[in-house]
Amino acid sequence: MPHALVPSDGVASPPRFIRSRVLPRPGAPPPVDPDVAALAEAHGFKEPEPPPGTDPRLWCMEHHRPRRLLGGHGSYHVRCVACAPPVFPRPGRGTKLWCAARGCRAAARWDVYGVPVCGARCVDRIGAGCGVRVHACPLRVVAVRSESGQAIIFGCFPNGRNGLRRVEPTHSVRVHWWRSNTTAGRVAILRWPKLERGKFKPRHTVLTDAVLADLFVQLARVGVPEARPVVRAAMRWARGKAACPWEPTTLQPVLDRMAEVRRARWALRTAVRQSLR
Repeated sequence: MPHALVPSDGVASPPRFIRSRVLPRPGAPPPVDPDVAALAEAHGFKEPEPPPGTDPRLWCMEHHRPRRLLGGHGSYHVRCVACAPPVFPRPGRGTKLWCAARGCRAAARWDVYGVPVCGARCVDRIGAGCGVRVHACPLRVVAVRSESGQAIIFGCFPNGRNGLRRVEPTHSVRVHWWRSNTTAGRVAILRWPKLERGKFKPRHTVLTDAVLADLFVQLARVGVPEARPVVRAAMRWARGKAACPWEPTTLQPVLDRMAEVRRARWALRTAVRQSLR
């Protein structure tokens, strides 16, 4: 019996794609500037053609490269790597801070020298050599003042799943930030800036002040309102006309607010159970 994609006549049917992930029809080519077209014709430039057999819907007309399946956690998108934004927003449920000790899945309550832990037991376990999950420990935590005078805490973490045991540097960093008196933080995935411009150039691996300023610029470019005043203050600080717009801090204020919310929820749950008896 012949295969479904290869009929008996030997001519394969065209490839099929998921309509929810790929546009149902090829997109229109980008508009052509007459001046650019005349200059290209004078120099004999021709647009590179996609490889034979490539579906037009999977070919980027701007960067002349195939589109890839990007994303994760149920939110995949077919897009060009060069067209992808530098920030990938994550759902708010991923902003909870967990204990960094290996083998512990409890919520963190203390910030001990930059390592979130749930209690004294895990502190003793880490001291005995149980190890920590590197992706749960922040690289740097800073606090900035908003235009209304509120304190906003930014924490930079290595990007990756906490269950992975590898600690090799990646090309992205995970940034969490929380407003004052709130526990609902926001998360963004940023790319480490390159040491110099160009393709296949090495990237920074140390979170210095200059790299931190570049991360705030990336946040401001994608419309994060908390980062815009920080970028303006960082520009004045780089010229020597203002003080540093951020100051070092810890995750303890955020952990305290999360602990208060958990206690309030447990108290409400206990009251509801007692009322039903």
